[in-house]
Amino acid sequence: MINHSDFLEAIKFYGEIGIGQIGFQVIAISLGRRASGEWKAQDSVRFMMMIYNSIQGIILCYLPFYLVSLLRIEFPEMIYYLIAFSTFLISFYSCYLIYIYNKVRKFPDFTSGGALTTVYSLTFIVNILMLLSLFHAIQPDVWLYYLSIHFYQAWSLYGFVRLMIYR
Repeated sequence: MINHSDFLEAIKFYGEIGIGQIGFQVIAISLGRRASGEWKAQDSVRFMMMIYNSIQGIILCYLPFYLVSLLRIEFPEMIYYLIAFSTFLISFYSCYLIYIYNKVRKFPDFTSGGALTTVYSLTFIVNILMLLSLFHAIQPDVWLYYLSIHFYQAWSLYGFVRLMIYR
């Protein structure tokens, strides 16, 4: 069983990675190929997706510190609350993805190579895992919370890569 201090240390490490990742991404985009002034509507969607996902990942990294200091709850109960909050955010994000699907469907480079189908499928799978843990069909544990942080970091990286490789 992972103890409280190891969990907080790992989460702090993920937060530092998230802050470094967003800093690198913004600098690389501003100095990269988009610095020439060429900015399309799909680039704005990708950029907002990248920033939103980075911020969500960082919020999830620092939320446990607020729970520990404000609520003084036990570790297993804290994990359940963190997973519930992560499930809410991921479900909200899934609704957002469905909302922007009609907007980005007209951009041919969004659907190339099945990338859109892949990322929607992964989001659906993560949603199912999180909901199953809330209903105790699977044991809610630390790995699910780590998965939710990596979920946002991976989405941010996806938006960054798409911004850098498409014109």
